[in-house]
Amino acid sequence: YGRRREAGIRGATVFRSDDRGETWNEIEPAEPRYMRRLSATYGWVFGQLRVDPNDEDTIYVMGLALNVSNDGGKTFRPLRGMHGDHHALWIDPDNSNYLVNGNDGGVAISYDGGEDWRTFYDELPVVQFYNVGFDMAEPFHVYGSIQDHGSRRATVDLSRGRNRIRPQEWEWGPGGEASFQAPDPTDPDVVYAEGFYGSIFRQHMADRERVSLEFPDAGDDALRGQWLAPILVSPHNPRVVYHGMNRLLRSMDRGENFEFISPDLTTDVPARRGDIPYQTLTTISESPLTFGHLYVGTDDGRLHTTRDSGASWSEIVDGLAADRWISRVEASRFDAETVYVAQNGKRNDDFAPYLWRSRDGGATWRSLADGSPLGPINVVREDPRDPEILYVGTDSSVYVSTDGGGRWDVLGAELPTSYVHDLAVHPRDDILVAATHGRGMWALDLAPLRGEEEANDLVVETEAVFDAEEEESEEGEEENEG
Repeated sequence: YGRRREAGIRGATVFRSDDRGETWNEIEPAEPRYMRRLSATYGWVFGQLRVDPNDEDTIYVMGLALNVSNDGGKTFRPLRGMHGDHHALWIDPDNSNYLVNGNDGGVAISYDGGEDWRTFYDELPVVQFYNVGFDMAEPFHVYGSIQDHGSRRATVDLSRGRNRIRPQEWEWGPGGEASFQAPDPTDPDVVYAEGFYGSIFRQHMADRERVSLEFPDAGDDALRGQWLAPILVSPHNPRVVYHGMNRLLRSMDRGENFEFISPDLTTDVPARRGDIPYQTLTTISESPLTFGHLYVGTDDGRLHTTRDSGASWSEIVDGLAADRWISRVEASRFDAETVYVAQNGKRNDDFAPYLWRSRDGGATWRSLADGSPLGPINVVREDPRDPEILYVGTDSSVYVSTDGGGRWDVLGAELPTSYVHDLAVHPRDDILVAATHGRGMWALDLAPLRGEEEANDLVVETEAVFDAEEEESEEGEEENEG
């Protein structure tokens, strides 16, 4: 992935307590090299450990492989027959041979203690989409990157009716397992995408020709890019492309030449940069009404704006939650001074919803979180036809407000409870598309929401959903190296 490998890697280390956590002893491994390689270089999403409920010396440690020890952690062996990258395991307390494993391929089950596995990768639609992009083809395509499976695209088929969108076979798409895709709105054959940590290219879909796009020399400090580094094609000119690292880059010629149009917009504390890039840009938005009026957010809670294409920048965080990831910024298409911001605090063990609106370009902020959906919030989108309609994707569902953020309701009756990482509203076809982390991608006709036809249970009131959950509870007393 282009990340540096440090001189010393301690590797996976197991500790054991025999007095309910009062004291701990490190278990010295018989094969230190095995433990160093268990999760490759970084911990990623691994580091989980499970103990056999019927045998205290049988333990499982998750990493690139699922590893088992039968001697309390002195020696391990990998269990074969599954996709790699393991981060979930359940052991039946009544039968230790019955194992249910979660990995980046999906779900696998063993009935003989891990010697043989039955996988459900094709049967269960548990695809982990990071993002959603769309083009202006007819019919239009949606794009997304999938954990450990690269990027894909599919057609949103409206031929049978807007309320009868059929499931689709997904085809190859440009990008890696963590990639934003930004199609040229005037040419569906051209898509900007990326590899890891900010490497970017221009893909021609018809012949699959890929053109790598280079950045200018950043001087003494190397550029830092997020796992999903943001790309934006200007709504004013499709030849203008923005790309976010720790500085904002702009190309005026479809990526052939980039220039820096900002300084480092993060806090830029060297001790906090980390081996996995931190203090990076996470979201970019340009006002659809004013060229060069940009907003840029970061993973360390900073938000800046420029009104002159980067000649001057102002920080506009007063009133926002301090040090919280800026998960999305959305400049209004109806008013040049209106902008929406979603923040996400789960990396700080803060699960509150943070959603803001400014009517003066970020000088002051008003919270739209009162009575809002469950947090954390991953994305906010403004409806392209009605400024009073807003959509948010959270770690539980999609929510909608039809009064500018005063009231929020669950949107759609069929979408399963799931992390919603990204939303896109197709401006021509009025279809909302949601990228979920675990349940694939979903599409919804927005016409009923605007009263253009009967609602057909489109909106489910939040209060009713909570009441149903309470009744159910009374009756019966859920980044990595690929």
